[in-house]
Amino acid sequence: MSLIIDDLTVKLYTDFKKKEFFNVADSVSFSVQNGEIIAVVGESGSGKSFLGLSLMRLNPPYISEISSGSISISDSGGFEKVDIVKLKENQLSGVRGRLISMIFQDPNVSLNPVIKVGDQIIEAILAHKKMKKKDACDIAIHYLELMRIDGKARFNSYPHELSGGMRQRVMIAMAMVLEPAVLVADEPTTALDVKTSLQVLALIEKMRFEKNVSVLFITHDLSIARNISDKTIVFYAGQIMEYGLTEDIINNPAHPYSISLTKSVPGLSKDYAPRERLFVIPGSLSQSDFKSGKCRFYSRCFKKTERCLNEIPLLKLGSGRFARCVNI
Repeated sequence: MSLIIDDLTVKLYTDFKKKEFFNVADSVSFSVQNGEIIAVVGESGSGKSFLGLSLMRLNPPYISEISSGSISISDSGGFEKVDIVKLKENQLSGVRGRLISMIFQDPNVSLNPVIKVGDQIIEAILAHKKMKKKDACDIAIHYLELMRIDGKARFNSYPHELSGGMRQRVMIAMAMVLEPAVLVADEPTTALDVKTSLQVLALIEKMRFEKNVSVLFITHDLSIARNISDKTIVFYAGQIMEYGLTEDIINNPAHPYSISLTKSVPGLSKDYAPRERLFVIPGSLSQSDFKSGKCRFYSRCFKKTERCLNEIPLLKLGSGRFARCVNI
């Protein structure tokens, strides 16, 4: 199964009553093929998480909504196709968890603190499958074991009795227990130490290879994207700035924002020199960048010219490589 995003636009309201908004995702199009991992990389506030929530149709009511575009999940032949945008609320419950699932950023918020972790996984199973609770319990324990957690010993544990890494692995087990076709991972390693982060990344890769899952991996860290993804989307102010093979974007970034991101990560840029001051992108992302009629990176760009004062389309650089810049 593959995930196909076509011309997706998501509104974020600044004043719902007055219908004042900006597009936190603006005409976004890409696809994630069967068994592929695509990373969405960008700094905080760029719209990555809202994009991920939109794929699940979990936009907070009165705050955000999908205004146009499609989110389709189809089989390899294109014969079976589900457009999530067109589904009614009562139909979505049959899709979430079964066809598409999500690992949320903070397990401390996502897990119910007063319900045992095993029961929370069972609840996800029984919401979609008719089976005895004992059978659901066996499946839950099996998936905890896949996540390198002692399933029988930890099944009756409460979230606060687990470490941060174990809580995140419980979240992965819960997301994968129904064997969805598509997995959206929203910064699943943010609050974890380096060793635990590597374990979580290894588990996601394991699910990709063993279950043939299509993964959209949201992160602010290009070094993580390099370790786990086949392709990378560089995302800024609601738009795709650059898209292509991860290796190409890391080794030869084209868009000024991609260049700036690689330079700001120690050891990632080919221009990196030990003991030199780390590069910092000047300025900061602001709400006005989402509304501008020019290149959205204009105010912070080191290559800007008068040509950038107009909206820039996503331009093809080569086979499977795109960038939103006229000064490359």
